[in-house]
Amino acid sequence: MTELVPLIYASHYNISAFGLEHLHPFDGQKYSKIRKHLIRAGLRTPADFVKPLELSKEQLLKVHTAEYLESLKDSGVLAKIFEVFAASVIPSPLLDWRILHPMRLAGGGTLIACRLALKSGLAINLGGGYHHADRNHGGGFCVYSDVPIAVTLLHQEGQIGKVLIIDTDAHQGNGFANVLRNTGWAHVVDLFDESIYPFPKVLEDVSVPLPAYTNGNRYLTALEQAVPEAISRFQPDLIVYNAGSDVLASDPLSSLKVSPEEMCQRDLFVVSQCRERGIPLAMVLAGGYSIESASSHARSIEAILSKYDRGPA
Repeated sequence: MTELVPLIYASHYNISAFGLEHLHPFDGQKYSKIRKHLIRAGLRTPADFVKPLELSKEQLLKVHTAEYLESLKDSGVLAKIFEVFAASVIPSPLLDWRILHPMRLAGGGTLIACRLALKSGLAINLGGGYHHADRNHGGGFCVYSDVPIAVTLLHQEGQIGKVLIIDTDAHQGNGFANVLRNTGWAHVVDLFDESIYPFPKVLEDVSVPLPAYTNGNRYLTALEQAVPEAISRFQPDLIVYNAGSDVLASDPLSSLKVSPEEMCQRDLFVVSQCRERGIPLAMVLAGGYSIESASSHARSIEAILSKYDRGPA
């Protein structure tokens, strides 16, 4: 019997917005690049990827205010969130079609990844991780707070009790922390570059601020101490791993000095900590702005699949 780790992806994850995507360092095509790498490596066929549905308005309202969702019809509001001010002259229905729809779809992928992780132990969404989005505002290229939406839905359904978010994106996940702070059942451990956006930093259950120019060895040492301690402390029923690639030394929006090989070690460590304890883990990819982002994610996922895919019995 073959049991593959579920991978969630849709072609519409990829963002192409009339050339505006070239005004931001984010690679809007990185999701398709990761998929192609995994297919070329023989780890998946095109038919193996799970296609999500986009988050509905009803689901978005589990976390976001109606006023905030209405404000997203204003191109000026979206331009500030995207940090691409030329977007303010693009009609908002076009921005919704080319940018917000992909984000709602990737958010739906996060929800499916959480559901499938509860069934199979591990699932990976090739998008998602919009951790700067708060209840009533967005920022840092994050519009929808996908992980809090997903875990709130599962908690309300009685599928999970306690949840732990492990956030290793280079930027502090201020949106996730703010949305989930007073739930009593959702907790965050966050390793981040203290020298970069957002300012000011917000209160989290476990914050691990790292000095500017922290190298990979020190980064991994901090990770290997913080993650097991947080898992033991919070005893979660589900872990969501926000695995940003902006920790790479080549990333233009972070000062951390992690190599692609060290990022692979990071991801495999987090996944292995969860699998060894029998705790379901849903992984999302979060931010990353370097030319090495897609290839580094692909290599990390390849290592995870090589260890946790189950071949014929």
